[in-house]
Amino acid sequence: MFIDKSRETPQDWDAIDRYLKSQGMTLDRGVEVRQFASGVANLNYLISVDSKPAVFRRPPNNDAPPGAYDFARQYKIQSRLGKCLPATPLGLAYCDDISVIGVPFLISEFRKGTAIGRELPESLAGVENIGGKLSELIVGAMAQLHRISPSEAGLSDLGKAEGFIKRQLDGWHKRAARVMSGHQMEQVNTLHAWLAAHQPAERPATLVHLDFKLDNVLVDPQTLTVQGIVDWEMSTIGDPIYDLMLMLVVWGAPNDPPVYVRQCCMPCAAPGWWSRRQALAAYLREMGATLPEEDVKFYWLLAMFRQLVAVAQLIALYEREKMLNANTMEMPIVLRSMLDHAVALTTRELDW
Repeated sequence: MFIDKSRETPQDWDAIDRYLKSQGMTLDRGVEVRQFASGVANLNYLISVDSKPAVFRRPPNNDAPPGAYDFARQYKIQSRLGKCLPATPLGLAYCDDISVIGVPFLISEFRKGTAIGRELPESLAGVENIGGKLSELIVGAMAQLHRISPSEAGLSDLGKAEGFIKRQLDGWHKRAARVMSGHQMEQVNTLHAWLAAHQPAERPATLVHLDFKLDNVLVDPQTLTVQGIVDWEMSTIGDPIYDLMLMLVVWGAPNDPPVYVRQCCMPCAAPGWWSRRQALAAYLREMGATLPEEDVKFYWLLAMFRQLVAVAQLIALYEREKMLNANTMEMPIVLRSMLDHAVALTTRELDW
C-alpha cells in the first residue's frame, strides 16, 4: 500500500499546513505521513486533516504540459459529485497558488478499501463465486454513476454533450498523428474512416468517468461493497456506452485472443467472472436500455482506438525519455497487434 520510507518524495508540509490553516483546516503534524505505492501520474500521500484521514495529491516533478494535471477539475467533481454519489471521496481543498509548494495540489477524503487489479487479493481468493460478485459490483457501480444527471450533481458545466463521440474520434486521431507515422498511421486512418462512417445517432449524455475499472474502485473485502471510486481527472459529460466499452476493453475473459490478454487489468481468472457479453447485458438491464449489435461493434472499436493511441503516446514518451527497457520493450509489439486486430475487425464480426 505504501512505499518504503527511504524512497518517499519529501514535501514541504510546513507550507501545506500554513495553507490549510488559511482555509480553516489543520494538518495533524503528529500523525505520520505515508506515500502510497500506487499512482504514476500523481504523487499521493496519506495525511490527517482535522483528525480525519485524507489524501494529498500533487503532480510529479516533470515537464508535463499545462492541463496535464487538472486538479481544479478533479476538485470540482469530487466536491460536488461527492454529495450525491456516496462512493466519491469528497474534495476537501484545492490550491492553485504555486507559490505554496511550486505546484498545485488537491486534498480529498480518504476511503479505506482494496483496489483490485489483474491478480485477486488473497483476502478474496476463497470467496465463492468471487468473480461473479465483483463483476456485478463494478457494473452496478458504473450504472449508478450513469443514472445521476449532471444537473443533479451541479456539474452541468463539466462538458458539452453535443458532438461528444465525434470529438473523441477526431481528438484521438489528431493525437495519433503526433506520435505515429508510416504504415501505422495508414492503419489509424483506415480505422478512423470506418468509425466516422459508422457513427450511431447520439445517445442521451450522462456523467462519465472514462477510466472505470476495479483498480479505481475501492472495495471492502469483508462486505464486498464499494467504499470509494477514485481517479476522476478525465471525467466529463458524455456517452455512457463509450464509458462502458472503455471498461470492457480492459475487462479480460478466459480464452481471450492475445491482443485482449495484454490489455486486461481485471481479475478475469476469478471463479464466476462474467464474460463481456454478460457485463454488457447486465448494464443494459440496469439502465433499461438496448444496443443494436452494429453499435456494440462501433463502440468497441472506438474504445480500442483510444486504447491503442494511448499506448502509442506512452511509447513516444518512453523513447523520448530513454525509458524503453526490459519492462517496456513489449509495448511496440502490443501496439502492432492492437492495430492489426482493430483494422481486421472493421471487415468481420466482433469476436466476443
